[in-house]
Amino acid sequence: MKFKFLLGFLPLYFICDIKAITLDIPSYPIESIIPDDYTFSSGGNCNGDNVSPQLVWTDVPEGTQSFAIVFVDLNFNWLHWKQYNIDPSVTHIPENNPNDVGVEGQNSWGFNGYGGPCPPGNTPGNYVFTVHALNTVFGNEPSISMIDAATIEEASYLAYRARNNSQERYEYIAEYRMTFHAEWSDTSHPGSFPAGAHFSTLSGITHKSGGAIWQNGGNASPGIEIMAETGSTSQLFSEFVTNIDTESSEYTSEGTGSNATDTTTVDIIISESHPLLSMVSMIAPSPDWFIGVHDLDLRQAGIWRDSFSIDLYPYDAGTDDGIDFKSDDANTNPQEPIQLINTAPFANNVPLGRFVFELISSAGETSVDVIFSNGFE
Repeated sequence: MKFKFLLGFLPLYFICDIKAITLDIPSYPIESIIPDDYTFSSGGNCNGDNVSPQLVWTDVPEGTQSFAIVFVDLNFNWLHWKQYNIDPSVTHIPENNPNDVGVEGQNSWGFNGYGGPCPPGNTPGNYVFTVHALNTVFGNEPSISMIDAATIEEASYLAYRARNNSQERYEYIAEYRMTFHAEWSDTSHPGSFPAGAHFSTLSGITHKSGGAIWQNGGNASPGIEIMAETGSTSQLFSEFVTNIDTESSEYTSEGTGSNATDTTTVDIIISESHPLLSMVSMIAPSPDWFIGVHDLDLRQAGIWRDSFSIDLYPYDAGTDDGIDFKSDDANTNPQEPIQLINTAPFANNVPLGRFVFELISSAGETSVDVIFSNGFE
């Protein structure tokens, strides 16, 4: 049996007992007016960037041999995009299809590929994106009727556009839950487990390239130095604010401290304009040692990463000469670069824990940035 589902102009979702394929376009506003970036570029009132939007589909039916994407204007019977023979393992096409997913068919503009909206006059077009789950792979370019005939299930997304419309695109926003699994014990690190061992407050920030709060091989900022030596994060958060003011960083995240063997969680909001994460926590007690990540990219190839984990190894901030957990304060002068510790007391190269990331949600939100996730400006 073939099922067809349409997401309409209003933010309505079809809910029924049948689990069926669904389609989402995260960068389209809730009003479903097609943003300027995705319209055709031919001069005059058609002055968009002709970039195809990101498409995401879920709940693929059994027996799917390939997918096809069809984008039509129902008012003017105009084919804007036909993409076929998309592998059945694919569940998204990033913005502007940088990976050349599938095979491009000819559109009504007369060329192969995506041709954005540019309705004649001021009559709005009714635009429908449809993902077709197909029971075949085509040997030659199929017609729309051939795609329809081979469809097991399909899901559509309805949007609108008139020449005199103006609509900013939505920025991709995601929420992650990061769980810190602290795994430092006398068993994991025999002879390298001091009394009162724990980790300080987790502190992190999302940022662009070049906006990391620390780098392996770079010098520690005053905020990183104080965090690594004392666990205090007030100076570090002052640096966060400065970075946010310069727009190199965006969202901060703060968790709790934890015991040496413990579990604690932090919720992280992150956007496509600032898709990198840096996070730190002091190894305590210690002279100036810490764990963390920097420049961790949560959005790769135009899609948010799903669930993954990062092993955490100890770093020396390069600001104190102490060589043991409870060494007296001894300021390093001149300051040395941050570096991994692979000698005593952490010579066994066993991680002190893990950051486990889980994608909780992703959506589009109004963007103040002009963004293309695949390098177009």
